[in-house]
Amino acid sequence: MTERGDAAPARIDPAPASPAALRTGHGSAADDRRPGRAARLSSTYRRIQYFREGGLVVAVCATGVIFTLINSTFADSYNLENIGSQISFVGVIAVAMTFVLITGEIDLSVGSMVAVAAIVFGILLRDGMAVWQAIPLTLLAGCGMGAVNGALSLILRVPTIIITLGMLSVYRGLADQLADGYPIGPFSQKSFFWDVGMEKLYGHVPYDAIVLIAFALVSAFVLRRTTTGLHVYAMGSDRRAAELAGLGVNRIRMGVLMFSGLAAAIAALLAVAQTQVADPNLGTGYELQAIAAVIIGGTKLTGGSGTVLGSVLGMLLIGMIQNGLIIVGVSIYLLIVVSGLVVIAAVAIDRFVTRRREAAMSG
Repeated sequence: MTERGDAAPARIDPAPASPAALRTGHGSAADDRRPGRAARLSSTYRRIQYFREGGLVVAVCATGVIFTLINSTFADSYNLENIGSQISFVGVIAVAMTFVLITGEIDLSVGSMVAVAAIVFGILLRDGMAVWQAIPLTLLAGCGMGAVNGALSLILRVPTIIITLGMLSVYRGLADQLADGYPIGPFSQKSFFWDVGMEKLYGHVPYDAIVLIAFALVSAFVLRRTTTGLHVYAMGSDRRAAELAGLGVNRIRMGVLMFSGLAAAIAALLAVAQTQVADPNLGTGYELQAIAAVIIGGTKLTGGSGTVLGSVLGMLLIGMIQNGLIIVGVSIYLLIVVSGLVVIAAVAIDRFVTRRREAAMSG
């Protein structure tokens, strides 16, 4: 009997080594080391297989090399700085979209929310409000639009993809109505805010790219190192199980949609700082680019998995492809075609990887 009162396990004598093993000097100890080594190799292989960010890094590097060989202008420091600046505001949206997709939801209204937030910011500045006062109000407006999406989804018990599809047109029309269909601006540039869209740290690192990096780092910490992030993954993995575990799935859904609205407002501020006008047409197609970046980054459409790093790398890859195509002389109108093909390719990659993983788990 053991100290806990359980029956002691019966002692099993090891099987005698075979004559061949005795002759060669390799007994059971050597055989026991082989499974351990195989297990370690298998574990390492699985880590490499599932570290999708590694594949994205290779894809980003390969894309850079290809476009540089076609036209060396692509590798100029000025052009690389432009890429970092160009993907900054859509990259912020992609980071927030990572949270939304991990929970199994989707937000199609984020591009239109960018337009509304930009117009709200422009109206506040036009009416004489200081920049430091207009910024928090714009951020609150973004959170409010996300809260409206979440509330409608919960009250009407309709999937968020349907609600946000409708709100895409609602917010776009609201932006046009508030601005009377015309851009608002230009504005007095007597604040550091405008340097975010125009200046560079040490003359090489765009400030708006720094905002993206900071936003991504904070979001990645929340997603991977906090209880909130754990709840986001749990809801996306199995919503019913999350409910039975006592998680407030409705609260989580509302939270990620408000976070998406906040990201839309940040993207609007970055875009206005860069263009120096508040345009009601701002944000058109941003939702598709963000979703494509997130899916390319490894987040499943069905939820439950994904990383902020993967989404940022996915956005970087899309930005490099678009920039490279322009440099090599592709018509800007064909970029719309390329954007659509990227979305289709992203979904196809997601389904392919999902089937491979399911096959590996069942096998």
